[in-house]
Amino acid sequence: MTKSKGTESDNPFKYGSVVSREAFCNRKEEIQQLKQYMQNSQSVWLFSPRRYGKTSLIKRVFNESVLVKTLYVDLYNIKSTDDFCKRYAKLIADSLFDWKDNMKTLSGKLVESFKGLKPSVTFDENGNPSFSLQTETIHQQIDVETILNIPDKIGKKNNQKICIAFDEFQEIKRIDPFLINWMRSAFQFHENVSYIFLGSKQSMMESIFSDNNSPFYEFGTKMNLNPIRKEELEMFITDRFKSRGIYITQSVVDKILEISGGHPHYTQFFASEVFYLLLSGHDQNNETFNHLWLTKIINGQSDIFQNIYDQLSNIQRNVLQTLTVIDENTELYSVKTRDKYHLPPSSTLNTTLNSLINKDIIAKQGLQYKLVNPIFKEWLKRLDAQL
Repeated sequence: MTKSKGTESDNPFKYGSVVSREAFCNRKEEIQQLKQYMQNSQSVWLFSPRRYGKTSLIKRVFNESVLVKTLYVDLYNIKSTDDFCKRYAKLIADSLFDWKDNMKTLSGKLVESFKGLKPSVTFDENGNPSFSLQTETIHQQIDVETILNIPDKIGKKNNQKICIAFDEFQEIKRIDPFLINWMRSAFQFHENVSYIFLGSKQSMMESIFSDNNSPFYEFGTKMNLNPIRKEELEMFITDRFKSRGIYITQSVVDKILEISGGHPHYTQFFASEVFYLLLSGHDQNNETFNHLWLTKIINGQSDIFQNIYDQLSNIQRNVLQTLTVIDENTELYSVKTRDKYHLPPSSTLNTTLNSLINKDIIAKQGLQYKLVNPIFKEWLKRLDAQL
């Protein structure tokens, strides 16, 4: 093995946070597609399991956007309608107003736009301005829609296209059940603003955009974020190792991709662990090497998996064990499959699968059900081998 060109901590694989620059793997088609949607002012909704790279993707697209002004909102930690409105208002003020204007002009524009909401600009000890709304609590529809409509008014006035991304959009129902209605009421008339709705809860995102009783029914185009193609990931892994002066064998690359199934986060996680093992002197040509790095990863999360497993019913456990061994061509609901793996009747099986989806343990991809976490899948396989 050739020594790394950098230090031991100079790991070329990044995971667990937003990935950018050379650590971002491909997604060229999705990037181009999103740019086209933005340019055409077409709203989009996109579901993928957590850690699938949707946030990194949208931030990459936004960073490369030249003609379309972009705003990014993460709803995950928003506590209430008031919290949403005040944070969103600050983002709008910081991003869409010209802070090079003299303060009197800027204050006039803010007061006009945030009418009745007591906009305020204060300065810290270094003279840096900060925007906030001083109104006590925002919960009335008229006030919420005032804020929601500001981007489109600015876009029309400046002849500027704007795209706003709402990440973890399924959280909107938790924040306030009425907020989603007010959003649709405002957004449907926006001409200069398009929206990208990102979500990681499959059933909730489907209910928001595919249920004909939902305010957001058919609002925007559905966009799928599929696993990255194997050949692209192979090249990415090989090139990243090569950038540190390390040759990685094809058998190790194949094993990484076999286990990760093309999942971006887990592909980088596995490659990262392999990188550290190689730096510490392990021989990747040893026939036990793949077992070594995979065991190290599984053992590091076994307590978490045991806790999840302990909370599952016997039927849920059996369905999960079945999903670890059947192939993509197996019809899960068929009598033959249910008899072979001792699965319950179709109605009970359907209820069980939906419960596992709601727990974020599995996801439905086309007609197939797959475990979201490939490490958990390997843990289940080893658990089954012990029985």
